[in-house]
Amino acid sequence: MIPTLLIDDEGHNRITLRTLLEKHCDNIRVIDEAKDVPEAFEKINRLKPRLVFLDIKMPKKNGFDLLKMFDQINFEVIFVTAFNKYAIKAFDFNAIGYILKPIDSDKLIKAVKKATDQIELNSKNDIVFHFVKTLSDHETLVSKFSVHHNGNVILLSISDIAFIETKNDITTIFLKDNSQYFSSKDLVKFEKVLESCHEFIRINKNVIVNTHYIRSYTKDSVCTIHMRGNQAFEVSRRKKSEILKKLKSL
Repeated sequence: MIPTLLIDDEGHNRITLRTLLEKHCDNIRVIDEAKDVPEAFEKINRLKPRLVFLDIKMPKKNGFDLLKMFDQINFEVIFVTAFNKYAIKAFDFNAIGYILKPIDSDKLIKAVKKATDQIELNSKNDIVFHFVKTLSDHETLVSKFSVHHNGNVILLSISDIAFIETKNDITTIFLKDNSQYFSSKDLVKFEKVLESCHEFIRINKNVIVNTHYIRSYTKDSVCTIHMRGNQAFEVSRRKKSEILKKLKSL
């Protein structure tokens, strides 16, 4: 049985979640509930749950504020949210467990199964820990990407990214200073999570560029974009008119 804490500022939401867990997830044992961040912080430290269901939008301090209070996260987190599509893309990009309100029982079961698999690995929750550090002050948007580099986790500011390129199934993030970092995520995932950052455009099947770092471009039959770091990329014919329109508006 997995000791579990429910955190939500609304009592009826906690009752609904507890009822669904009792009905569909027999490996979960709800040990307590919390209605706000101070209460949740105290109970996590005292009761040491292995799984936490965390509402994000709460008065005064939110669920992300709670997680930022920990030096390391030794429990799995399933976010319970009614957040907008950009936040959901950020959850998906970082492989973060979440369920949307109103709660669907099938998705709850899948989220619990995923969390259970992670708990069985018996490791600290670095994924959530680093994810929280990538969030912007607006909470719904990611302002940084976390990447693994030489045994460390590096937080890259999105505003510093000049372009992202995929070659031979390897995605490389190039920063404005020409430094490079590799990611196992494919370009489609980057494209989705960057949709809210309007300075980024995908110019062909292999490249996303940050328009802030475009030095020049041609309008010939073959449209070529020249970056400040002297890289040059050909725009796909299918996207040419769309991209030229966007570049003219800069």
